[in-house]
Amino acid sequence: MSDLSIYDRQEFGKPLGFGRKTALLVIDFQLGFTREDAFGGFNINDAIAATAELLGHARAAGLPIAHACFIAPDAVGGIGPFGEKIPNLLKLTADAPDTAFAPAVTPLEGEYIVRKQHASAFFGTGLSSWLRANGVDTLLVTGCTTSGCVRASVIDASAHGLRPIVVEECVGDRAEEPHRANLFDMRQKYADVMPLQAVIGQIGLAKAA
Repeated sequence: MSDLSIYDRQEFGKPLGFGRKTALLVIDFQLGFTREDAFGGFNINDAIAATAELLGHARAAGLPIAHACFIAPDAVGGIGPFGEKIPNLLKLTADAPDTAFAPAVTPLEGEYIVRKQHASAFFGTGLSSWLRANGVDTLLVTGCTTSGCVRASVIDASAHGLRPIVVEECVGDRAEEPHRANLFDMRQKYADVMPLQAVIGQIGLAKAA
C-alpha cells in the first residue's frame, strides 16, 4: 500500500474556506446520467437527491445558481477527440430525451444555464464571465461525473482564481474507485471537499449575516 502521508509532508491539501460571495454549480445532472444503460451508475442518483436538498437551501439563501449540461452538436465528430473516446456522447443532442435535466434538479427561471460540449463547464462557455459579473469568489461544485466533468470544472475554477468547494454527497460517478480517488486528489490540489450538512450550515450562517 502506498504511503499517502507524503501529501502532508509536502504540505498539500491546505484548506481554502469560503470567501466573500458563494455560487452553486450543478454539472450534467441530465436524464442520461440517471441510468446505467446510458451514462449513469454507482452513486449518481444519490448525488442528485442530495443536490436537490442543497438547491433548496441555496435558493432560499439567494445564491447565484448555474446548471451545466452537455449538448452535442448535430454534426458527427463535432466535439473532436472527446467524441472519439466516448462516441455515445454524440447522442446527447439538444432534442434527445437523455439530454433533459433530471426532474429533481431542473433549473428554475432566472438560474443560469451553461451549455457545454466538453468536460469543463468553463471551456467555451460564458460561465467565468457570469461568475465575475455576480462578484463570486467561492464556487460550490455538484454534479457528475466526479472523475470527469466535475474534476475538469474544479481545475478550471481554481485556474480562474475561484475557491472551489466540492460538496461530497452531491457529486457522483459511475464507479466507486475513480470517485474516491478523484475526491482525494481534488482535496489535495484544487478544492475543499466538504460534507453536505456542513455546507448547508455555512449557507445558513451567510444568510443570517
